[in-house]
Amino acid sequence: MNKSLIALAVLAASGAAMAQSSVTLYGRVDLSVGSLKELGKGSETKMFQGGDGGLTTSRWGLRGSEDLGGGLKAIYKLENRFNATDGSSQDPFFKGESTVGLSGGFGTVRLGRAATVYDDIRALSYSSNVFDSAFTPASNGVFKSGGDYNSRFNNMISYETPSFGGFYAGLNHALDNDSTKNETMTALKAGYKNGPLHAALGYQNERKTDDKYVALSGAYDLGAASISAGYNQRNGTDANGDDTEFTVGVNVPLGAVNLSAGYANSKTEKGGATSSKSSGFGLGATYSLSKRTRLYGGYRTHEVKNGAGTKTADTRLFALGIRHDF
Repeated sequence: MNKSLIALAVLAASGAAMAQSSVTLYGRVDLSVGSLKELGKGSETKMFQGGDGGLTTSRWGLRGSEDLGGGLKAIYKLENRFNATDGSSQDPFFKGESTVGLSGGFGTVRLGRAATVYDDIRALSYSSNVFDSAFTPASNGVFKSGGDYNSRFNNMISYETPSFGGFYAGLNHALDNDSTKNETMTALKAGYKNGPLHAALGYQNERKTDDKYVALSGAYDLGAASISAGYNQRNGTDANGDDTEFTVGVNVPLGAVNLSAGYANSKTEKGGATSSKSSGFGLGATYSLSKRTRLYGGYRTHEVKNGAGTKTADTRLFALGIRHDF
């Protein structure tokens, strides 16, 4: 009898402990078939892994939390990115994220590798811009003519506040972990999100390249359609110049169908003179077969011209694909 009571007590305690912790396996597989035409290379028909010619890079991950009591939780996330075309893993193995931290009423603190808070602000400007995908011109060539930011930091200490009446903020600081170098990086964000409106400002300082980035992004849900836009500046060295960038996008939901379009342009200046200009346009549509599976098609074009007006890049991408989330 006593043994039975002890066994029941152990089971009850075990069940309570399990209820206080959670582990989630998640992921997605994204593949498409299409054609890519590039200046000087001609046209090629190929299969694309999601990040190169689809909606998103294929991935799998583990995330979870443990209730520590008093509203405090221990949290972690490990996310691998892989190429579904051949099954190979991208480098590093947990390229998407590898963090551990604490969350509570004070906000969230994380340590490890993760997307920066500045990247969050850039993503906001693409939120209604051809699904923030390979068909989004801003993040696929147009904004990279002069230089581009690090979307993730290694060795990062991160803090994000809770929402205060819609207002929020975040800070990242990446340690260089090498006493012989000064390659620390810092990112900041501050924003306001309430109802259909979301607006935010981001800043990132990368000592290794002496590049400083500022982004102002906004999004608004009109119901029948949603729009997003962003204005960015990169202040660099005399050698790599400065960038001025703009993008705008619209998304129109029609039941199981979503239609989206996006435009972007960029200008790089060195020594007070324009060294390059780039622009691009994208179109896309998705069709939801279920909550987890969708078919899609998209088209993107972008070109870059140097200061003399000569084309240095010209691409045309068209692809049809399928994405499954789990």
